[in-house]
Order: sequence, then structure tokens, then C-alpha cells
Amino acid sequence: MNRKSFLLACVISLGMATGLSAADKKINALFISGDDVGAHQRRVTQEEYRNMLLDSGKFDVRICEDMNILESSKALNKYDLVFFVRSNVSGEPLSDQAKANLEYFVNNGKGLVINHMASGSFPEWLEFKKMCGVYWSPKDGSGHAPGTHVFDVTVTNQDHPITKGMENFQADDELYSALVVAPDTKYDILATGKTTFEKRKGMNEPLAITVNYGKGRVFHQCFGHDQKALKQKGVRNLVVRGSEWAATGSVTE
Repeated sequence: MNRKSFLLACVISLGMATGLSAADKKINALFISGDDVGAHQRRVTQEEYRNMLLDSGKFDVRICEDMNILESSKALNKYDLVFFVRSNVSGEPLSDQAKANLEYFVNNGKGLVINHMASGSFPEWLEFKKMCGVYWSPKDGSGHAPGTHVFDVTVTNQDHPITKGMENFQADDELYSALVVAPDTKYDILATGKTTFEKRKGMNEPLAITVNYGKGRVFHQCFGHDQKALKQKGVRNLVVRGSEWAATGSVTE
């Protein structure tokens, strides 16, 4: 696919705003999506993510279903936030240039959001794993109890801007367990859930974390198996707040 064709594949949100003052300037978010296969219907969940960000009034959103957009540093520079919806189950490779551009983007002060299984998108890319903090890897034991179910989410860090003032909530989702800790990585846990996954039954699993990567910020949350999971009020609040923090370093009320 050439550069012209992949740019045409990118969908520009109807919520794009123009002529905003500096005080009213919205966060420009680039969704990396696609890979609409198997149990994860990304064209459905991407709309839920998109709508929750737009409904907050804080974001403009562009959706791109071709990862090759990351090959253009000029294109990336337009954004404050890269938001990964894609799980890359198909194993589509990402070029060295695209990898370097995303690393530079975050390392130099911009934001990255990792959703649900996106942390397992690039098993051979060490820096991506470090940005994620923890990552999905079935070959290393990652898994979850069969299907989705209702479970309690405990907010464990009331001092972080994302979760300050947030109450515990319920989710209706898969509860990811045994995510692998990336090497040489420090992360802060914001929320946990008690797993029923047989190998780790009863253990509290991290469901929302933050990572500082160079000058940039990463918010990684494990919710979002399907549309129903993203309808939960607590999840929506967490995603919006986490996305704002990743992009700006703060959360406005």
C-alpha cells in the first residue's frame, strides 16, 4: 500500500474543530485501529472510544485503520495523543521507521493510550512493551476466565490525577490476568480487579496503569472486549481521564 492510499484509508472525525482559541484548543487524538477480526470487533469498539472522547468536549479524533501512518513523522506531529485500539492479531509487521517515530513521539513528551489487548500487538518490539509497562502474552501465561462477567474494580491510587476522587466501580468485561512485566520498566497501578482465572484465582490484577516513557506519558487500561464493556460508566470515566492525562499531564474537571 502506498502513502496516498493509506492516507485515504484514514477517517477524519466529524468532531474536528477549527478556529479555536489557545484556551479552548482541543486534544488531537489519532486512533490506530483496524484488524477487525475474531472476538474483537474494532469498528464497533472504536466508535465507543471515539464517542466517549468526543462527548467529553476535550478531544478531536481521527481514526486510521492503516498503521503505516506512523511512518510519517510529519503526520504524527499534528497529534497530541496516539490511541491504540488495534490488537494486530493478524501479525501485520510495522516498519523500523514507524517504530522509531512512535518511540520519538512519546519519548519527547506526547501521549500514548493502550487499550485492552493492544499491549500484545508487537511481541518482538521491546520498546513497545516498555511503553505498555505490562503486556498480553499467552505464550507466557497471560489469559482470563472464559467469557465476560461482572466484577468489582478497586481504585488503588487516589493521589494520581487520573483516579483522584474516583470511586470503585463495576465492570462487565474480560478480566486480564498474568500480564507480563516489561523489562526495566516502572509503572504505577491505578486500579485492580480480583481474577477468577484458574492459575491466579483470587489475585488482584492491574487493570489500569501509567508509565513514564522519557518525557512522555502512557495510560494503559485493560477494559474494552466489546461494546457492552465500554458502556460502563466507570470505564468511560477512566478512559477519558486517562487519555487527557496521557496527552497533557493533567486532568481537568
